[in-house]
Amino acid sequence: MTGNLNRAFHRETVLGSGIGDERIARQRGGTGLYAGIRVEVRSLNRGKGASFAWNAGANIPSRFANAVAKEIQDVISAGVLAGCELTDVLVSVEDGSYHEQDSTEAVFCEAAQKATIAALRQARPIALEAISICRIMFPVEYAMAIQEILSQKGQIESVQSENQSSSVTVTVPTSSVGELLEQVLAATIGHAKFSVESDGFRPKAEPPETTDVWAPVKSR
Repeated sequence: MTGNLNRAFHRETVLGSGIGDERIARQRGGTGLYAGIRVEVRSLNRGKGASFAWNAGANIPSRFANAVAKEIQDVISAGVLAGCELTDVLVSVEDGSYHEQDSTEAVFCEAAQKATIAALRQARPIALEAISICRIMFPVEYAMAIQEILSQKGQIESVQSENQSSSVTVTVPTSSVGELLEQVLAATIGHAKFSVESDGFRPKAEPPETTDVWAPVKSR
């Protein structure tokens, strides 16, 4: 995947685990620079968010710990795939090495960034899309118009008809909710009721094939 996605409606996560082992040792202006760090990442269950752990003990001096943690958080916030914040992932600093004279905060930040990115890319990153559940109630005479709108949007979960009203539950990308609301109100001349609730994030998929799922079921 290339290009950035809208951060308001998308996240990134990983499907597996990965290790980033970064060691920087170079000379600059006659001064040595050194930092070593090992970062591991693994996926978490959906809805757990992003977690951080420090298991490196004293192998990385405490004076660099805050800067390293912030650098890792910056990577989590920026993502590695589509410019979106990572979620449902554990990032842990497992080990490190340093030199009393040559190690600096800046070089440890550089090593932490590179190690974290490498670990995340190894862990099979994917993009997630925010999903919403929309419930629409409308007079039955607008059923064909609503069917036409929904055939091009999301996944219809249920359809019910009772007396002179119908109701539909549909899951759609959250980014499409406003457009769907506008189309429903226009098609029913404002005679529809519309409610929305979040259904979390799901892997971003290709647009679904259009299928005929409109089969009203009378409530008992």
